[in-house]
Amino acid sequence: MDFTKFAQGTFANLAEDKQQAIIRAALFEFASQGYQRASCNNVVKAAAISKGSLFQYFGSKEGLFLFVFGRFVGKVKAAVKEATARQEDFFALVQAILTAGLHFIKRYPQYFQMYLQVLFEQEVPRRRELLAEVRLFSSDYFGPICARAREQGVIRTDIGVEMVIFILDAAIDRFLQAYARPYLDAGLGLASLSEADLQDKVEELLVVLKNGLQPPGLYSGSRGKGQGARGER
Repeated sequence: MDFTKFAQGTFANLAEDKQQAIIRAALFEFASQGYQRASCNNVVKAAAISKGSLFQYFGSKEGLFLFVFGRFVGKVKAAVKEATARQEDFFALVQAILTAGLHFIKRYPQYFQMYLQVLFEQEVPRRRELLAEVRLFSSDYFGPICARAREQGVIRTDIGVEMVIFILDAAIDRFLQAYARPYLDAGLGLASLSEADLQDKVEELLVVLKNGLQPPGLYSGSRGKGQGARGER
């Protein structure tokens, strides 16, 4: 989806600091309120512009929302691309994507909260298209990678590629949700962990994925109960 089309030429003609003020105000509103409850009145007040100007720039509340969400999509894809550019090993690639997701949430918390609003709110314009744009493990991208890993004997051949993608997408997206919203973490306390302890949890998840997806006997990295990646603490 071309998200830039939702901003009119008049917005592009604004000074950069004015553009950023509008984007920040809209992002805060959509991240905190979701789409339906978000108020354009709050956006224009925070950005110090008129409501007429906002609609001149984006046409509607929907246009503003889609433009801002498009910035999130661009930042997510850039972060994943950078993190995976030099990864050849299948599970190292999976870990790189998860770690990139955690770093993204830490750097852009409001963008990720906006994504979660779309995920949990039903009445959002073009919701299905938006969620498809940001799936970290899409069939188009990850399908060929899974197929190659199967050919190389890295993952089991008795599990379909679609199921592998589903498992990875579900596990990692849920992990990121738990990190961003502590009430979803089922007691893991991810948001309060140190960087080193958080990385332990990442590696624990990789152990589970490897034990489930790799052929029997190929993986021997399981750990004893209560033991992290850096040993007993």
